[in-house]
Amino acid sequence: MSQILFCKSKVFIHPTSNRSDQLPGFLLVIKESQHTQTQDAKLSWIPENDLESSFVKTLLNVESKLLTAHSVRSPHDFTVDSIYSSWSFTISISAIYSIQFKPPHPNGYWFGSCIINCKNGMNEDIPVLFFHDDICTSTIAKRKKMSKEFDPFSNEGDIYWGGDDLRTCLQSLVDLQKVDSSQCIYLVNASLDDLRNFSLNNFQRPQSGSSSKDDGNIWDSLEATRWSIMSKFADATTTASNLFGKLVKKHPIVQMIDKHSDNVYVKQLMKNPRVVEVQDEFDSAKIYLAKWAMGVKQEAERYQKEHYLDDTYKRILRNELGISNDVEISPEELNIAVQRSFPLTKQKWDSLFDSQGRLSITVHEVKDFIFHGGVENDALRSEVWLFLLGVYPWDSSLQERKELKQAMEEDYNANYKSKWIYRDVLDDSEEEEYWKDQVFRISKDVLRNDRDIPLYRHNTKDGKEDGAKNEEAPNKGDQEEEWEIKNPHLQALKNILISYNIYNPNLGYVQGMTDLLSLIYFVLQDEALSFWCFVNFMNRMERNFLRDQSGIRDQMLTLVDLCQFMLPKFAEHLKKCESADLFFCFRMLLVWFKREFEFSDVCKIWEIFWTDYYSSQFQLFFMLAILQKHSDVVVSQLTEFDDVLKYFNDLRNSMDWSDIMIRSELLFIKFQKMIEVLEREEELISKRTTSTGYNGHEIPLTSEAEDPPLHHPSLISENLKELLSKELVIQKEGPRSKDSIK
Repeated sequence: MSQILFCKSKVFIHPTSNRSDQLPGFLLVIKESQHTQTQDAKLSWIPENDLESSFVKTLLNVESKLLTAHSVRSPHDFTVDSIYSSWSFTISISAIYSIQFKPPHPNGYWFGSCIINCKNGMNEDIPVLFFHDDICTSTIAKRKKMSKEFDPFSNEGDIYWGGDDLRTCLQSLVDLQKVDSSQCIYLVNASLDDLRNFSLNNFQRPQSGSSSKDDGNIWDSLEATRWSIMSKFADATTTASNLFGKLVKKHPIVQMIDKHSDNVYVKQLMKNPRVVEVQDEFDSAKIYLAKWAMGVKQEAERYQKEHYLDDTYKRILRNELGISNDVEISPEELNIAVQRSFPLTKQKWDSLFDSQGRLSITVHEVKDFIFHGGVENDALRSEVWLFLLGVYPWDSSLQERKELKQAMEEDYNANYKSKWIYRDVLDDSEEEEYWKDQVFRISKDVLRNDRDIPLYRHNTKDGKEDGAKNEEAPNKGDQEEEWEIKNPHLQALKNILISYNIYNPNLGYVQGMTDLLSLIYFVLQDEALSFWCFVNFMNRMERNFLRDQSGIRDQMLTLVDLCQFMLPKFAEHLKKCESADLFFCFRMLLVWFKREFEFSDVCKIWEIFWTDYYSSQFQLFFMLAILQKHSDVVVSQLTEFDDVLKYFNDLRNSMDWSDIMIRSELLFIKFQKMIEVLEREEELISKRTTSTGYNGHEIPLTSEAEDPPLHHPSLISENLKELLSKELVIQKEGPRSKDSIK
């Protein structure tokens, strides 16, 4: 049984300029059956004159019902295909390339209209549709209702008209992306290349002129000027740091402390809270000023991005990243990095799969959408993350995924969860003590997990929160105290982490794993699926938690090489500050910036990392972008190890993740081009020092009497070369020894 999803009467076509030739009709969106994919629904227009009076009444009744319902069953004796007219048309929504909505004139000088462009060149068969809202029953009824509610505006901010209902219906079926504000043009299920090309070639920025929006443009201009001046002032403040240090006079109390630091009475005075506060204020003055300067610059950049001042923002990026002098990055590469306005929507995601639920485009194209636009919301993430984390194969069908999900749930419950739930006391007492310690540590970390997130908060009826001691439990020592976990989501986290201990006994539980699991479970809210996502995520993250810290140490060494290679001046300054080892980056890399950004932003950052779009170690370029973003302030303001450490530790929730991601991409592109240049230079050096003999053997270009040819070390470290690979770097923990158990 087919369903009518949209029905609008008094939609006219105007074959000629003569009003008497105008033809009224019904515009319909019909889905053939519940098994039909949403994008295969059909858009039809039928002239009213070609319908029997009974069908006209039926469709008017359907139109009325759709004011309060999402769909209405099509009458048994009504089929669009059976109606023939020289002007009627039917087209699959998936065959539409673009739709242009033209709202009506506020004073009624023209009707609102809709222009449909198809992918297969059949545009000549589809006339322009005009919405005669003044005689359309559903539009009149909806306008009356909106007037009573004092809200006559559509979601677009314009006065409501009939075309808004069509757009709303289509948005529920397909990915409808607005690409031209001035012309109200929308692309249907467009590829990312189409969205980019159309936007770059046709998108027009608001221009100041004689329209009624002049006042807004003037204020925007003034606001932009204000932020520009503030940004320049911040730059000037940054460059004056040395002078600042000389001009600031110390508080008299601080001067006295400096002069009489060995006096016992002075030592006692230093314990006074007010003295400590004054001391801290003056010691942190440089850090405060550095943060203030960076804050102003970030607000200026945020304003420029939000108000479409892309040219200004791009100019800043070119100058700060050195992509206009050192290495040339094309305008197209810069535009792609900056333009991140096309997230992967539910409608777009559904359109990527065929009738069997198999992906119909390349995995690279899907990852391009995710890397440059992210995933629209958590509901869609619960589907997409299963692919990104390798739980579902990209080439699987819908039926295969259903069977796989059931098998994974059974495997989790039977082979991992049940093993510790019904676990008997071990014969080996040392092993038993180790196991109890693992469970205790997991419980404590779970109770501390993201308590600011509503999902993980829970108050019991007696007012006690999760984690309160169970007073009735016997006191068996710190490591055997019973702690109550009544929040089912916290309990699920505990179940997963203990089960992972069974899955990977060599690694066991290490602090920080809860941070990694928390986001996954928050999005999926399915214990078994979250377990397998976590297992696959830990395949790449296990090296961060090795007992000898070799995995995280290797990443830190690679980051040091990368910083010296890409930011040599900043790296040199860090040496003077005794911070060349980048120790202050350790926490950020350990749990992938989980504690530096808002919870929702971390979801966006991680899904981009999981694409491995450029590199499987893209988190190092994200870290590099943070260093680059703050390099000027640090170089000019901070000179001590403690100052640098405190400055970066205090960045929590103060950074714009989108700006950092844009810089990460551009830094990678610059890095890739620099590596290519150096590889060519190495190849030239190799050709100059050796030649090939007649038998294919390389011989040095020197005589036996001369010194042997010099060995030319590689200009590129192996660490840096590995950053170009998309293959996961996997390091596993070895078997536990008795010493590790203790």
